[in-house]
This record gives sequence, C-alpha cells and structure tokens, in this order.
Amino acid sequence: MFSLYVAARSEHAERSHSVKDVLAKLHDMYPELVEETELVSRELIRITLLFPEMWQEALRNASLCYYGHKDVVEMMKILRPLHKRVRNPETLREYHFVQMFGSDLAAAEEHMNQYFSADSAHRNEALVQQAWELYYVVFRRIEKMFPRPTSLALKDTAPTILQCRDMKLVVPGMYNPDTENVYIASFDPTLYVYPSKQHPRRMYIYGSNGNQYTFLLKGREDLRQDERSMQLFGLINSLLSKDSETARRSLAIERFPVVPLSSNSGLIGFYSNCENINNIVRYYRESHNQPINLEQRMALQFSPNWDTLSVMQKVESFEYALSNTPGNDLQRAMWYKSPNAEVWLERRTDYTRSLAVMSIAGYILGLGDRHPSNILIHERTGKVVHIDLGDCFELAAHRDKFPEKVPFRLTRMLIMPMEVSSIEGIFKHTANHTMRVLRANRESLMAVLEAFVYDPLVSWSYLNDIEMGIDTSQDTKMTSNTSRNAQASEHAARWSMGGNGGANMSDFASMGGSKPDMGVSKAGNGYYENAEGKAWQTGNPKARAIVKRIHDKLVGTDFSNEQLTVSEQIEKLIQQATSSENLAVLYVGWVPLW
Repeated sequence: MFSLYVAARSEHAERSHSVKDVLAKLHDMYPELVEETELVSRELIRITLLFPEMWQEALRNASLCYYGHKDVVEMMKILRPLHKRVRNPETLREYHFVQMFGSDLAAAEEHMNQYFSADSAHRNEALVQQAWELYYVVFRRIEKMFPRPTSLALKDTAPTILQCRDMKLVVPGMYNPDTENVYIASFDPTLYVYPSKQHPRRMYIYGSNGNQYTFLLKGREDLRQDERSMQLFGLINSLLSKDSETARRSLAIERFPVVPLSSNSGLIGFYSNCENINNIVRYYRESHNQPINLEQRMALQFSPNWDTLSVMQKVESFEYALSNTPGNDLQRAMWYKSPNAEVWLERRTDYTRSLAVMSIAGYILGLGDRHPSNILIHERTGKVVHIDLGDCFELAAHRDKFPEKVPFRLTRMLIMPMEVSSIEGIFKHTANHTMRVLRANRESLMAVLEAFVYDPLVSWSYLNDIEMGIDTSQDTKMTSNTSRNAQASEHAARWSMGGNGGANMSDFASMGGSKPDMGVSKAGNGYYENAEGKAWQTGNPKARAIVKRIHDKLVGTDFSNEQLTVSEQIEKLIQQATSSENLAVLYVGWVPLW
C-alpha cells in the first residue's frame, strides 16, 4: 500500500493518474485500509521535515540557483511549494512558524509576484534583491531561534497520527502472506532526533502482538533503491537456502525493512543490537587512550604532503602506516565482548561467513561507499549488516575524483577477526560457494537486476548530465565569468551553515563517508525529484553497459573475455580488494587504513 502512495505522488502525470485509479478501486473494497495508509503516510512525511528545516534547505538551494546561475525561474520552482504550505498550516508547530515568519515570507513572495507579472524584457531585478533580503533575514532567524531538536512530540507535529489506535494497517515492512500479520496498535508519542547531518527521527510503533517496533524516519533521502536492493538480497537468500552446501552453513544476507513514503523520505527498520565499525573502533581506542586517527597520523608523519604524492608514493606511505600500527582494534573489541571462547568461536565463524556472502552479493550489485559507518556488526551474533545502499552499479568506481577500485571492503581490520585461517579459510570457502550459487542461478538474478536498472522510479541514479543539480555547461560559463565567481563566493559564505571548508586528510580521519563528488549522482541529495519524468529507455547505452557488466560478473568474464572458474574469479576479486595500490588512492573518508 505504501508503494502505491509513493507512485501516486509521482510528478509523472500519467503514472500518478493510473495509480490513483487503482487506489480508488481498492478504496471501494477496503476503504478503512486505504484511508489509514494515506493518513499514516502523509503524517510521517510531515514529520520528516519540519517547516524550519524545510525552509532552510529550500533557501539554501534556491540561493544557489539565483546567485550561482541567475536562474530566477528555477529558484521559484523550489520556493513556491513552500509558500503554498505556509498559507495552510495544520499543526501547532506550523502555526507557530507562520506567526513568526509569515509576514516576511508573504512580503518576499509579493516581490517575486511583481517581478514575474512584468514581461520578461521589462522585469525589475531590484524586486528579486528585495525578496532575497527578506529571505536572508528569515534564514538567519531560523538558524538562531530554532536549534536542532533532540526530540519531537507527536501532539505538536502530527497530532492526527497520535490518535490512531488498533488500525487495519500492518506494521510497515512486516507484511507476510504466509504468517499471521502484526497490525499497528499505536504510535509512541515522542520521536528522538539524531544529531547527524540528515537528522533522522527514531520512532516506536506498537504492534497488535504487544511488541514494540523501532524505525528510523528519514527525510532528504530516496529509499526506493535501498528497497529494491533488499528485494534482491531476499532473492539471493532464497537461492542460498535451496542449495545444500550453503543451506547447511546457514548462509544468508542480513536484511531489514525499508519502506519508502515518497521520493525523498521513508522508514527503515531499526536493526537492534548492532554498532557500526567506526564506533566500535572509536570506543575501543578511547578506552585504551589511543587516537582515533592513529594510522592517518603515521601516514602524514611519513609524507606530510599527501595530496601531492604520486600513486607509488602513496602506496609507500600507506604500507608504512600499516606496518607501524597494530590494526587489531575490531578483533580485540569482538573478543572482549564475548563471554567465553566458545561464543567467540561462533561469532567469529558467523562474522566471516556473513562478510563473505555480503562481499559477493555487493560485488554483483556494484555496491560502493562501504566506509566503516556503513557496515554494522551484530553484538550478539557477530554477523555483518550493511546499510546505506544508494551507491549501486559501480557508480563509486566511475567517479572523477577518488574512484573506488576495490570490488568490496576487505581491509586488514576486517581480516584480523578471522584470525588463524584469515582470508584463505572460511572466508574464501564461503565466497566460492556464494558465487557458485549466484552464477548457477544467473537467469533469475538477471531478470530482477534488469528490471532494477530499467526501473523509471530509480532512473535518477544513472542519468547522464546531472551532477548534483549543476550542469557542466553552467560550470564552464561561471569559470569564465570573474564577477559571477566573486558573487557566488560571497553567496556561499553568506549562506554557509558552517562546514569544514579547509579540511585536510587528518580532519577526515575519523569521519565515515566518501568525499562528495560532483561527477556522481548519489541518492539522498534531493536534486533528482523531477528526474523520473525524463527518458530512461532500454536503448540507453548506459543502461545496456550496466546490464552487460552484471552479466559478465555472473558468467565469469568480468576480468577478460576468457571465462574464469569460480575459484579463479574469487581469487582475482580478493587480490583487487586487498591491493595496496587500490586502497592507497581511496578517499581518506573511506578509511582504507582500517
């Protein structure tokens, strides 16, 4: 049901109309279910971005359109929907916002209406400047008066959903036609806001079985690709369960519910009792009075001018840092958390097997951006859980800057917990079995992956000529125009929310995430909301190249025209993943030294 409402909100008129017809027919049969789905979906979307957050982000993006490109039309495409929302507040927080900023925003909108009321040859640019003076005042007042909240009360942000009780709607992501379903009984009245960049909300839903279900409510991020990745992993788990060798070892990918609510918001099931590798290492080093960026310090000590080094010089510095640091933090942390040797042995085996299965599945999917914050370890089982699945089909490998040349993450910190057998034992054996099963069932996988690639709902990830909302032709014009560059620089400083502008290698040492690259279309940036209406046909050469690349991986011709056996293919992948030449040139935020 939630997927239907995502499609119904599409800006593609024909698709939206067709889905609304389907929903109307479903409403005739199941009116209560359809109405509850619409209500929950609408109210959860409202919570993902409150008015202050919405206006800050919109003003920042609109200012880029105006000061960077002098594109007033595009600027107002961003701001008009928000002006409309402000005229119709619904919750207590929204009324409060309108009382504080409504008059300034109305005055700015009036200036823009006057500007557009004249014909294009006689438009008064001073009106736009007057509007921006008001917008700037609003922007700074929001920044000053609305500090980032640590919690939100549903009675202030979405009172309608707080009143919902004993619904006919299944808990998101829990529907299973083969078992008794768990329905939504109620919502917890308080949401907790994380201090990270996107400020996701942690919310609790109580089920009809008496259990509490935890979700992350995320805005500014398109989760449709994550949802499809989970569907692919479900197919892989099904294939692994039907093979005697892999079923005997209980090989499977750890999955969690992903429920898109719109093109830029959704729910993610909270995978409990997990911690990301970045935090595990940080806690361990803090308890042992070690710096979090120990390896980076060693590398900089060997080569202070890291950014100017050649590839071979970076390799030399990289290997120097590895040879002078233990790198066993994850292994020791996992050992200390095990109550006895027997439990440790079980966790080590589960860790190694789950790492191998996900490495091969991620390679087939072309999954990138596997920095330490995107890989979780289950505290009780030791199994590996991957999150943030937006970089698929080797997008990260084709970046203009800092391309990821490794097929999956297999750095020394991930290898050390395998202990005595290292890569040559359980890891390689599991990887061989997993690849064997996937290659034997390549027709089924290709059917799903081809539909994935050609799906117009996620086509924005692969569109050519869209680079973070700024096209290269505009960049060229701006570079050649000194005065506009100066104005853009002044605008960037004025509208800055405080970044790490002059950050260097050591600054990013403890950060998770790859460096933003203007040549990569990445999920979650909010610049692709209208992209699904663009042409994305089966004849698209980029789509054909993606499909061919996946096919080559599944037949063993991914390294050359000569078909490799499964064991030969796995050997080459491991060589690539552990190569110092490939790891040394990665962006420091990927933390290859771990």
